[in-house]
Amino acid sequence: METKNASLFRTIFGMMMNPAGVLRNALKGTKWYFSIGVSALAFGLFFIQTGLDLYKTGQKGFWFVLFCLVLGLLYGMLAIPSFAVVIWLVLKVSKAKTTMLETISAFCLSYSGALIYGLIGIVFSIVFGWNTSVAFGVTGVLWAIGPMMYTIRELTGGNHKLSIPVSSLVGVIVLLSWSLLGRF
Repeated sequence: METKNASLFRTIFGMMMNPAGVLRNALKGTKWYFSIGVSALAFGLFFIQTGLDLYKTGQKGFWFVLFCLVLGLLYGMLAIPSFAVVIWLVLKVSKAKTTMLETISAFCLSYSGALIYGLIGIVFSIVFGWNTSVAFGVTGVLWAIGPMMYTIRELTGGNHKLSIPVSSLVGVIVLLSWSLLGRF
């Protein structure tokens, strides 16, 4: 069990620092539901930071914090894999030889950095009382764009023409949808 936990830990940090290496070595052994769990936790932590920031400034009540947590978990479980399915369809058109579950796993694991930033942001929010959704949450999502580019490039066999615009577009969509959260 310790080896499996060490492997999962290595996969999360590895995807943040060396996404191409993780994709080559670990993706085949990483279960799709673990990958979706990474993105769900990443967005749950990111969105709850937003809720906490608005709660601490008196703009929203405590129920909004819980709403943000649930919405973030759902976003990471449903929206991010849905984006991955769309990307998989694009990859199929470009004749990539990857399965839909491999694409979902790789895409969701791209948010490993956002998970790490989310954990650190929650600590700073709770312990030090900082407003952290921009400093840690947005930074984590922006950090995910790099691994996403590598992921798409690996899945397309090195095609840069798809990786940069697609990952940038997904990053923009994620940040725009997050910006709507404070307007509820």
